[in-house]
Amino acid sequence: MSTTTSNFIATATEAERQETETQSLCCCEYIGQDKQHFHILGCCCNCEDFDLVCTRLITCKRIKARNIDGMLIAFQDRLRLPWRGGAKRISPAALAPALIVPLMMGLAALNAKTAIVLMLSLIGFVSWGLQIAERTATRTTFFLSWIVFSIIYMVVIFECEVPLLELLPEENYILLLFSFGALYALYRTKQLAPLNLVTAQYGTTPKDELPGITEASSGEEQAEQQSQDTVLGIEDDDDNEPGINSESAGLIQHAQPNICETCRKVTPRRAYHCAVCGSCVKRRSHHSYWLNCCIGERNYLWYLVTLVLSECALLLGANLTLTAVCHPFLVVRLLGIPLLLPDDCSEVFEDFELGISFIVAAYAILISGYITCVLVRQLYLWYRDTTLHEYKRVPASNGNRNRVWSNWRAILK
Repeated sequence: MSTTTSNFIATATEAERQETETQSLCCCEYIGQDKQHFHILGCCCNCEDFDLVCTRLITCKRIKARNIDGMLIAFQDRLRLPWRGGAKRISPAALAPALIVPLMMGLAALNAKTAIVLMLSLIGFVSWGLQIAERTATRTTFFLSWIVFSIIYMVVIFECEVPLLELLPEENYILLLFSFGALYALYRTKQLAPLNLVTAQYGTTPKDELPGITEASSGEEQAEQQSQDTVLGIEDDDDNEPGINSESAGLIQHAQPNICETCRKVTPRRAYHCAVCGSCVKRRSHHSYWLNCCIGERNYLWYLVTLVLSECALLLGANLTLTAVCHPFLVVRLLGIPLLLPDDCSEVFEDFELGISFIVAAYAILISGYITCVLVRQLYLWYRDTTLHEYKRVPASNGNRNRVWSNWRAILK
């Protein structure tokens, strides 16, 4: 008994000491992977793998893979940002778009040919990255960081480079309203995403106390009853038979709960497992790599609001920018407000400020086209009262839904 008490006291003392050391860190200090204190000013020092790699590069000797992995792990652990309570680690994937987006925009503003090549390369690069992330089920902040830095650069360039003297103040206010509304909806989508996860383990908590278990609607109960009656071979005409009716009613009332085959959790109806999040998601639509979270029951409406407001902000900002840097023409006047469209943009690349504004507008149109496709698909699924995950799981009758795409894939192979 005394040995157990002494071990408990020693463990508590050690935990208290580690907590005290963590709280006593200044904003530029952190605890590394080897549980030692480091300072961000010494981030490039004391890395044996880095020294070994540099030495073998100079001497032209073969570099082992474990030395490269150790060097990259050390860099990732020491890439820190000063923060209260200790320096916070920054993911290289989240930092890469901060360099890629402005570099791409600056090079694309040189001339029209460079802009076309970079825009096409951008589409291919992003599509390739999304395919890799979906195939490997990787959780990454790269795409979310891409959205954040794209918004920051577009707002900065619009407010600083676009000649605002040619725009009405009301137009600028409406654009800012759409932009901040889209950012708030995106924040709410991210904030409510953890509430979609089913956290209760099967077998450890009674079914009545499980959070996330929702009562089925009358339509779902009728559909479940019809499916079970079909399996049992019970028809509507046999409802008056006392034996079969009571037995079927007992099976329906005492049916086994839904259990996920992957994480072994009790899940509500229409909850599916997400390999990226590592948990079941209530009414799962899909995992959005652009927002780095799952879209489900609690944040689906906010996700739609994000798409709608983002589409409005991008189209309005692109129109205001193009009509300011290009030669516009009047289409119609609504309530005293002129509606303009760009006519001739052949001279935008003669000045860098006009060129970068034109590239930002083209970039916004490119993003809005992608958002339009996603929004139309989501609105169609919302009208059908289904989700993207369920739509992909249910095969089409006679294979008509995927026949055209299968034929094209067979031709292109």
